[in-house]
Amino acid sequence: MKIYLKRVSFLFLSLILLFGACDTEESLTITSPDPEFKLIAPGISNVFLNFALPDNPAFTITWVDEINVAANYAVEMSVEDTFAAPIQLGNTDKKNFTMTVGELNQKLDNASVKSYSATAIFVRLSTGSSISNVVLFQVSKFAVKPPVIRSPDSSFSQILSDVNPNETALTITWNDPEIGATSNVSIIYEIEMAVEGTDFASPTNIGTSNTTTFEVSHDNLNDLVIASGAKATIASNLDFRIKAITKSASGDLTRTSDPITISLTAFKAAIPDNLFMVGAHNGWNNADATQQFYNDGNGVFTKVQAFTAGEEFKMIPTSGTYDGDYGEDKNNPGKIVQEDEQNIKIATTGNYVVIVDFNTLSYKLENIDTMFMVGAHNGWNNADATQQFYTSGNGVFTKMQAFTAGEEFKILPNSGSWDNDWGENKTTPNRLEQDEEQNIKIATTGTFMVTLDFNTLSFNLIESPTVLHLVGSPNDWNNATAPAFTKVSKGLFELTLALTATDEFKFLPVQGSWDNDWGESKSYPGMLVRDDENNVKSPGDGTYKITVDYNKGTITIQ
Repeated sequence: MKIYLKRVSFLFLSLILLFGACDTEESLTITSPDPEFKLIAPGISNVFLNFALPDNPAFTITWVDEINVAANYAVEMSVEDTFAAPIQLGNTDKKNFTMTVGELNQKLDNASVKSYSATAIFVRLSTGSSISNVVLFQVSKFAVKPPVIRSPDSSFSQILSDVNPNETALTITWNDPEIGATSNVSIIYEIEMAVEGTDFASPTNIGTSNTTTFEVSHDNLNDLVIASGAKATIASNLDFRIKAITKSASGDLTRTSDPITISLTAFKAAIPDNLFMVGAHNGWNNADATQQFYNDGNGVFTKVQAFTAGEEFKMIPTSGTYDGDYGEDKNNPGKIVQEDEQNIKIATTGNYVVIVDFNTLSYKLENIDTMFMVGAHNGWNNADATQQFYTSGNGVFTKMQAFTAGEEFKILPNSGSWDNDWGENKTTPNRLEQDEEQNIKIATTGTFMVTLDFNTLSFNLIESPTVLHLVGSPNDWNNATAPAFTKVSKGLFELTLALTATDEFKFLPVQGSWDNDWGESKSYPGMLVRDDENNVKSPGDGTYKITVDYNKGTITIQ
């Protein structure tokens, strides 16, 4: 009975629902949605264009199109929401579009959008007959156009003067078309100078500015003109350009202006009478007279010094005071200045020759731990280790070598490499030169003691004797009775002799003649020289073995 009642109740309920449903259907109006042509807003609307990744996607947009069938879509951009002057970004027949960083940046540049400032750009689609909705991006572009120098122009000339050295000699101004009032990065402008026609192969940085103007005094510009390679007292054409450097997390972005060419006449820079080195190697003792440079009388100073990596030094014109000291130009490595200078730093431990040239306001540090000869005599084999010079570390190198008239040679600091080779100065005979050098030429056939002296940047070739005699107080300076040395080997002579503490002597290649006599160097004790020599002094009373070695250029008494 209960089951029967439940079935009747369910049937009754179903009839009620059926009649109710029919009433609802009669009053319901069913409609279809309008077809869409809709650009879908991307998840990222702030776009920073990274100059270091020009091929990366700048943005990707997608859309739905229920209106157009097989349409070709023009992707349009505008910097105004009115699209009064739309810029076409590209075309596609797909439902998505991607643009690279470089492509978008160029489009923005073409539209004269300023760099490094969030700029609103509006993007839409067009099929010609239909236009989509608009999406908005905030884009920060990177700079492309270079600065433009406004003044001076290439008609400008200036004779630099030391009468009022602190007065302004040159003012340069420029425009930066990329930078607007809302640009949000720091830009440093470097002003570079180079001798006309060198294409800035070795530019001189004459200063920096964070504005679009730069001034430099007569005195400072004069030093920079000379350091760039221009000659004093001669009008020289020099190229100037501006480098705009933007610092960012992606690195430095540099834009360089077109150059201008102006004429400048420098005055001759003051050359000190003396120069001394002071630094970590001598405990920064500015009164150390042993640190004096050799002065060649033509504005070039040289000194041989052993350094340890990490040590620093500078130069002073007067021993005992730092007044007027010279150091390295912070902006131009290898150049010397007196103001706002930095110490010269040593990278690698070794023996060096330091060359300071006031004609070019420059310095060089050249390693001279080893020297090798290479030339016609060994087939120009630069890896011939037998051609090494002897040195005691004092900057003087000696080697005995047989040559034939007409042969040539030069000097290498590293066996197996032509890098940093030395030769003879083209205008000053017997002067060592590393730049624009010529080979050293042999005039006559013979065996020579070749001596290199980096303390004075000089060299000489003196024919070594085949026999040797001693003359001095032990035989009353009678050159006709001068005892002969024993020739041990090529260039090596020995003689055992009883000496007193006051004895002095020298060496003769020919008994009975004072011609071409040899003695001890006045500058380097124990070294053998033929010109401007000292007598050799006895070390005391006793019998000694005297050794003269032309291979090493040394005298030893034991």
